[in-house]
Amino acid sequence: MDTIRVVVADDHDLFRRGLTEVLEEEDDIDVVGQAADGREASEQAGTHQPDVVMMDLNMPGQGGIEATAYIGQKWPDVKVLVLTVSEEPNDLFRALGVGALGYVLKTASPSEIVDALRQVYQGWVVVSPAMAPRFMADLSQPAPKDAVATEIDTQLTAREQDVLKLVARGMSNAEIAGDLIVSENTVKTHVKNVLGKLQMKNRAEAAAYASRLGFIG
Repeated sequence: MDTIRVVVADDHDLFRRGLTEVLEEEDDIDVVGQAADGREASEQAGTHQPDVVMMDLNMPGQGGIEATAYIGQKWPDVKVLVLTVSEEPNDLFRALGVGALGYVLKTASPSEIVDALRQVYQGWVVVSPAMAPRFMADLSQPAPKDAVATEIDTQLTAREQDVLKLVARGMSNAEIAGDLIVSENTVKTHVKNVLGKLQMKNRAEAAAYASRLGFIG
């Protein structure tokens, strides 16, 4: 069983310690660091290279959005799961836009939070059920079909389109490699090319873009 290495970032000491205790009760989770603000979260990410950073949004000094963006730029293999009280749609889309793979409310049960962590570790985009209708409403407005041809078909090769579809389904590089019968390094190259051609910052943004265009419908 793989061990998920986690950094917990939250400025509320009791919540951070309580969450750490919950996580460490799981056999497959190891909390390797804690942080009280975004700057500490970035430092912990650089020091420990965790699999996932569980990130609060509203923290003193550098907030969660800024820290998530920084971590994504410096250590793209480190995934971020936002854990917050904010039910504001703008916070949801800002978090996903800068690279977070998950957005879960603190009102979720411990088991829901742990499940979300495992899904983000596997490369899935996870949105708290309370926020999902707002998220899906944005994705459920596809552009005209000719926009798909203009924006995707004319920019990406056939294989890059295949990779984008699988990314949008939440598959990891390893899973995509197995599905397409290519090496994982080849998939990484295709993903990099897709993001570059579509001028997207990360996989979550590319997935949302493809969904909005109806590309994977």
